[in-house]
Amino acid sequence: MRKIILPLLILFIQQAKANDGVFYAMGNTLVPLKETTIRLKKEILNLDRKGDWMQVNIYFEFFNPGAERELTVGFVTPPAFGDVSDEEAKHPFIKDFMVMVGDRLLPFKIAKMEETGFKVSSKVSEGYDFVYHFTVRFAKGVTVIRHSYLYKGGGSVEARQDFDYRLTTGTTWANSAIDDFEMNIDMGDDSYFSVPASFSIAPASWQIAGIGRLSKTNFSLPYMPEDKDRLKMVYLRKGKLQLRASAFKPVQDLTINFWNLHNEINLWCDNKEQNDFKGMMDMIWGDSVEATVSKLTDNELRLYRNLNYARMGYDFKDESLKRIFSKYNWYLPDPLLKPDNVPDYYVTKELQQLIIAEEKRRKLKTDIP
Repeated sequence: MRKIILPLLILFIQQAKANDGVFYAMGNTLVPLKETTIRLKKEILNLDRKGDWMQVNIYFEFFNPGAERELTVGFVTPPAFGDVSDEEAKHPFIKDFMVMVGDRLLPFKIAKMEETGFKVSSKVSEGYDFVYHFTVRFAKGVTVIRHSYLYKGGGSVEARQDFDYRLTTGTTWANSAIDDFEMNIDMGDDSYFSVPASFSIAPASWQIAGIGRLSKTNFSLPYMPEDKDRLKMVYLRKGKLQLRASAFKPVQDLTINFWNLHNEINLWCDNKEQNDFKGMMDMIWGDSVEATVSKLTDNELRLYRNLNYARMGYDFKDESLKRIFSKYNWYLPDPLLKPDNVPDYYVTKELQQLIIAEEKRRKLKTDIP
């Protein structure tokens, strides 16, 4: 039964060889590259995942309390690192970078921060980052800036894909905060991922605009004891995840993770609940899939056989199944859903056949007089 586990096995080996993963780029709130009296009044941040890339569209309102002035403004992103070539590390993984002030597109330059002569705090850059910099003329009062680009997400042995966005640089403007902040995240239909549970002391007020489910509790992974309860799990059937805040002063940046299965299983339900699928990795990494399946209880066989249906959102008529699956954050039953063409979310067709065969074998055994 090696064909059941080979694709996942190859994936984990490739990532293990990849220096624990690869980092390509990071999104960032615009920052002033010199001291300024200009305030960041409003930011509307829209993040829209496009496969391995994140489309970023941002609306800013800045307020200048004094006379008109010019200011050098920058966008900062670290270079690629991890399992990347020297050539890849020489340029940022950013595409379609544009900045618009009023009805005018601005020209910009790209350089390593340490080569520009700009003196910024480590909060903005460690020096080796790439900086896109441009000049903005701020009239007295409000100046609107629109900003758009794509950046590439990374991955590791822990997370199959992650997207980072540096929010804390929004506090580098004169008011040390973002007066009115809004964030909209679209990770695609039928997605299950994590976001930070908080960006400061207070919990983040995440809301779903569309069809989905937020975990009631916060999570941390076993190897992250110092980051206790730092993750909020999100299931989006369709729609966006939203956050709105006033006087937003983040001390933590945004990381969006699609976790690899060995981690994701730990994030399916509250730790106080019994997770019926803790042994799933034994079916992938075990010496014999058949032997592992044969050791499952009758109830476990039934749950594994129905796992893909539950993940798809099938509304079980059996109340005991519905009650069990309801504790999992990704279970959102749809009464109109038909159990046809179920994707192999977690249980492959080959594994499904083994489970059904084991159930038949036990039934025949009990039917023998």
